[in-house]
Amino acid sequence: MGNTQALQTLVPIQERPPAMQSNASKPAFISTGKEVQIGSKAATLYLSSSSLKLHDKRCSSRESSGAGLPHGTGSVSQSPVQSDIDRDSLVKPGTAPGRSTAYSRRSLEDDKNLSQDLSRLQPIREFTFTGYDIMADKTPEPPEPEEEIQPRKRLQAYLDSCSHLGITPVTYLSKQMSNKGIVMRNHSIGPVGARALAIALLSNDSITSLDLEDDGIEAEGAIAIAEMLEINQNITDVNISENCIGTKGLRAISKLMANNSVIQSLDMSGSNLVDNDAHFLADILKNNSTLKELILSHNGISEQGGYILATAIANNDTLRILDLSWNHLRGKGSLAIAASLQKNIGLRKLDVAWNGFAKNDAIVLGKSIKENTTLKELDISHNRLEKEALGFLMQGVKDSDGLEILRLGGNCITPDLAMVILTCIGQSETCRINLLDFGSNEVDENFLTLLDDLQSTKTLNVVYGQVIKRDNARDRKGDGIDGNLDATYELYKYMNEHNYRVIDLMKWLDKDGSMSVSREEFKRGMITAEVPLTEHQLDVMLDKLDTDGDGEVDFAKLEKLLNESCSSENVPSEDN
Repeated sequence: MGNTQALQTLVPIQERPPAMQSNASKPAFISTGKEVQIGSKAATLYLSSSSLKLHDKRCSSRESSGAGLPHGTGSVSQSPVQSDIDRDSLVKPGTAPGRSTAYSRRSLEDDKNLSQDLSRLQPIREFTFTGYDIMADKTPEPPEPEEEIQPRKRLQAYLDSCSHLGITPVTYLSKQMSNKGIVMRNHSIGPVGARALAIALLSNDSITSLDLEDDGIEAEGAIAIAEMLEINQNITDVNISENCIGTKGLRAISKLMANNSVIQSLDMSGSNLVDNDAHFLADILKNNSTLKELILSHNGISEQGGYILATAIANNDTLRILDLSWNHLRGKGSLAIAASLQKNIGLRKLDVAWNGFAKNDAIVLGKSIKENTTLKELDISHNRLEKEALGFLMQGVKDSDGLEILRLGGNCITPDLAMVILTCIGQSETCRINLLDFGSNEVDENFLTLLDDLQSTKTLNVVYGQVIKRDNARDRKGDGIDGNLDATYELYKYMNEHNYRVIDLMKWLDKDGSMSVSREEFKRGMITAEVPLTEHQLDVMLDKLDTDGDGEVDFAKLEKLLNESCSSENVPSEDN
């Protein structure tokens, strides 16, 4: 800012000459005394004394010469601070009009008047404007934090993908785009909704977990998610359970896992997988070395599928948790999985609950547990383990120095058998079991007494069902999976599931063709067929079938009992 223009701001508009007033019609500065209004800002301007002196001399010279500067130059013809100065003394003869003259002597009186005028404008601090934008109306706002920008970008990406695919965005999902993990359960977004989400997550570097349980994404949605995960290397936990992705969806996931080194947890339970899909599951275990948890419960994997999986389990040493519960593992499939634990050194938890593990599987499983030192938790609840099978299993458990948690609930465990299992654990010096789970199986008072004694010397927590008195325990000796169901009804269910008639059963049990079946033949046949009956339950049923006491089974009586069991009001319906 020039000195002349700075002075102009200090001269009230009303006192300025016409030239100044015309220039002030569009002033950049509005003078309010010493305080100057600059846009919406207010400030006080101060000028140096030397600048004022020089300007006064120039103005005095112009006044005495009778000539002013041309209109619009921004100069002033007269300043209030020089009204009392002898302007003639400042003009030298021969000086051109409008030109500044050299300094001349002033009288003492003029100097005194000038000093008095200047004293009112004595600067507090001298300064010079150097181009800073003093016309700015407001202070710049600080930049927005990055953590607030990214959620909006992620949300906008989802909204754009929905618009591109022509679907309505899910409000609940929109709210989660700013979280570290997305949990979208039971929202039925469908295959197209899954694709919209996959597009939005392609370049996302903040979300680390994705839970789409029971969202109906099906195979097409699973393919879209797999394609996204090939690019997005930040998501470590993936749950696409209960979506019925089938073979087509599993194939895409298997291809993804062959090259993915980030995903550590994968849940594909309830995916409608069968034996033919076991090859893709085996490929995941063979080709991926970073996956720590694989959940495959509530599928249709049975003998063949179990056999295929067993080879991959034996050779995988990086998986820590494997859940195969609620499948159809039995026969050679369950046997192979039990044997695979002898070689596997990676698993920490194996869940095979609600399958068909029986006596032969228990024999192999007991040997595997004895040799395996890395498995910490085994859930074999709700299988077909009766007294003899549990005996083989506990032989391995008591000699194991690795297993810590054992779940046996829902098997044929009577109060007496529960007592035997607890005693086996208590007497073992190497057994490390600290949690024994009997589920809802009943125990008696003697069991509690023994448990108290064991807990005084070692850490052992036990889960059990109802505690019954000893007198009642003898009456309920044969209770197995459900004490309210008798042996005849269990046999009826077995025959119905396998489409057996009584005559078919008789022919199969009559090995020697004698047209009769002894009690022992009948009992061995039931055990061989893996009918879920305890030995005591078989004895009770045979007492009813051997009506004349000759040791032979009366099949006419058996057929009558089966018909009564089918129509009895005491038999619970399948809905229960």
